[in-house]
Amino acid sequence: MMLRVKDLFHFLMSSDGNILRRLLRSGIWVGLSSAGFSILSFLRSIILARLLTPEIFGMMSICLVVIRGMEIFSETGFGAALIHRQKDFDDARDTAFSLLIGRGILLAGITIMIAPVVASYYDEPLLSKLIRLLSIVFILNGFHNINTVALQKELDFKRLAYFEQLVSVISFITVVVLAYFLRNVWALVLGHVVGSFVGVLLSFIIIPGKPRLRVDSTIARELFQYGKYITGLTVVVFLTTEIDNLVLGKVLGMGPLGYYVIAYTLANMPTTQISKALAKIIFPAFSKLQANLPNLRAMYLHVVRLLGFLAFPAGVGIVALAPEIIGVIYGQKWMPCVPALRVLCVFGVFRTIGAMNGYLYNAIGRPNISFYMNSVKLLVIIVLIYPLTVRFGLLGASFAVTIPLVAQFGVSIFVMARVINLRLRDVPIVMTQSFCTSVIMGVVVWFFRNTLDQVSIGNLMVLVGSGALTYMILNVRQFLYVMRKRKYLFQMD
Repeated sequence: MMLRVKDLFHFLMSSDGNILRRLLRSGIWVGLSSAGFSILSFLRSIILARLLTPEIFGMMSICLVVIRGMEIFSETGFGAALIHRQKDFDDARDTAFSLLIGRGILLAGITIMIAPVVASYYDEPLLSKLIRLLSIVFILNGFHNINTVALQKELDFKRLAYFEQLVSVISFITVVVLAYFLRNVWALVLGHVVGSFVGVLLSFIIIPGKPRLRVDSTIARELFQYGKYITGLTVVVFLTTEIDNLVLGKVLGMGPLGYYVIAYTLANMPTTQISKALAKIIFPAFSKLQANLPNLRAMYLHVVRLLGFLAFPAGVGIVALAPEIIGVIYGQKWMPCVPALRVLCVFGVFRTIGAMNGYLYNAIGRPNISFYMNSVKLLVIIVLIYPLTVRFGLLGASFAVTIPLVAQFGVSIFVMARVINLRLRDVPIVMTQSFCTSVIMGVVVWFFRNTLDQVSIGNLMVLVGSGALTYMILNVRQFLYVMRKRKYLFQMD
């Protein structure tokens, strides 16, 4: 046992090996980092929900839509371009760093000018001051050490894990303390700014290498050329993920928007963190295999299988226990978000699995596919969002974003089959077992829930544990397979 622990420790602390060895090591580090971040995010949402009102969440959501919108509409795609790039990385890194600083300063100025317009549209004068303060984030993020991309490119995530966890802990403490003493929206805004400042500062302390201020016009054109579809895609993705907030805030008000924000955050928290964690290592790995189609195809199917294995039980579990999770953990004042939460869990699961398609398209130099597919999805959401929200409120908005996403996932299977020569049945086959066993798990949890008159925090933990145990038993063969193969994974050359 001690030998195995020693081997694992040596494996994690080293940086050598082939792509599969580095991919496994990176996956463990990213998994540990993601688990820590997910725990902090969950605790943060619970504490803030207890301290603050739905209206505060709604107002902060509008502020973040504006900030993310400005950032997304000027997205350069430089990070993906640098990871995909095979030559002159140092020169390209310095050029990208210099351009991003200029972009941050420009965005801050534009945001300050449009803040009063946003405040007038929502008839909330305070929004103008909040958005202007948040504009500082653009300048701060422009100076972020771009050498983080170099570590991602080489699948070296150990130092990145240290960095991300430290930033997460400091940001968590800051926003909770501010919320406790201020009890208003300024706590969230100030916490966001402080988090960005800490992130930039620590990126130069922890991440090796100092980029220089210089611009190579030829490299700049190449970066923009690759990034143009990334930019277009991020704009489309932003609109598809934020249009619900924009419509809800205007049609229903800040209070209902606050309920929707909590439902959306909780529904996407477990599944989105899974996809974000994998994305950090999968995109670089896909890029390195872009010329080896058989291995690329095999890796893609393994990733889809893993995502289904993790995402389906998380989504089904939240659907089965939605009222108990909200009532016991967040408080009775948040119960109106339960119906939306259940629908958005479906959204979260398919969003997680479908996200891998976009990373594969980018890795093989075909970001245009994701752009066109998401553009069509956006058009469908635009058609559905307003009438469904007016007619059915939060539940209608949830269906308006979920239905197009599920439809896109189905279409993407056909597209992926043509791009990397998959058989149409390959993707459904690798997801079937996880889906079926997750449904059985959900039925078991629902049955045990109905045997209880009232659910306390202790009972909720027992229900969650029974669901996890059921799922593990139903998938014992997969667990045993991984255990049998672990020694080969740590000893690969």
